Amino acid sequence: MWGHMKKRIKIRQDTLNSLIVDTMKDAVDQYMLIDKRILSIDTKLKFNLYTNYEPTSISLFLQSYDVIDETVKKRLSQIEDVFAKKTDKNKYDSFLESNIQDILQYDDLSMEEKTDIIYESSSDLTQSLYANPNALKNAKRSKNIVAPVLESILYHNNTVSSYMKIIEYDYYTHTHSLNVSIYALCLGAWLELSEDELKVLGRSALLHDLGKSSIDPDIVNKPSKLTQEEYEIMKDHPSFGYESAQKIGIEDELLLDGIRHHHEKLNGLGYPDGLKGDEISQFARIIGVCDVFDALTTKRSYKEGMKSFEALALMKKEMSEHLDMDIVNSFIKMLHQ
Repeated sequence: MWGHMKKRIKIRQDTLNSLIVDTMKDAVDQYMLIDKRILSIDTKLKFNLYTNYEPTSISLFLQSYDVIDETVKKRLSQIEDVFAKKTDKNKYDSFLESNIQDILQYDDLSMEEKTDIIYESSSDLTQSLYANPNALKNAKRSKNIVAPVLESILYHNNTVSSYMKIIEYDYYTHTHSLNVSIYALCLGAWLELSEDELKVLGRSALLHDLGKSSIDPDIVNKPSKLTQEEYEIMKDHPSFGYESAQKIGIEDELLLDGIRHHHEKLNGLGYPDGLKGDEISQFARIIGVCDVFDALTTKRSYKEGMKSFEALALMKKEMSEHLDMDIVNSFIKMLHQ
């Protein structure tokens, strides 16, 4: 609704002593839609919460640091949309990080609903992470994004199939990175990696394209195929991502290796270091398979995404010298479990 609204709106404090403020900005410029399903009983807000009781006005619904009780939760159930101010984006992100893992304990939601909330919330956080890749807080943020996804995969039934249904197939760097992390965690669990190994793998996959933030956005977001010159520039992104991860304080060699080497190929024709065969780590091989699969199945402005079967068939037929086929076969089995 807000994307089509091109009229001035009224912001009204919904209290007895309300102060009416007229604004020259459209709602779309000031507010962001948030997922009200994350607002559980006993949750304390870190930002003001607004709603649209009337088509042309937004009203304060709940103030920052108020606690959601049963009465408020009932009122929320009767409201279609709730908003926060875009100026409170950092506070909202902090709130998500603190509360996203609790979603798995909600008794009133199905696993598909839980994974949907986790995916959407994680996508918001990943977008913020990629918007400022050198912020020191992003080392912790990557842990907080991976944690609920990993917990849901390890300790809850039917999670893999739930994630497969909701993964976003329109390409953005942040959704692609989240998708690759989810695929890698599912595959790593299938391969029986330890929980500690999975934590590192999930973060490495989430950050694997961090270096694209250091490349000209016109190249990264080009709506058509890259020229050879642009492709050569794009090939620097694993090295840039490796350096960015180090800048935010990441020291784990396996994590860094997955970022730097996810485009290496078994035949030695990959980049940036031309590794071949056993020189390529298991993490880099897993992330490489998941990266290729998501790239093939994702819709771009210049191509439709492939169906899963078509993508897997292509990987098996044409990439046997690039990808680890044992991992590809495990990926196929994981997807069809």
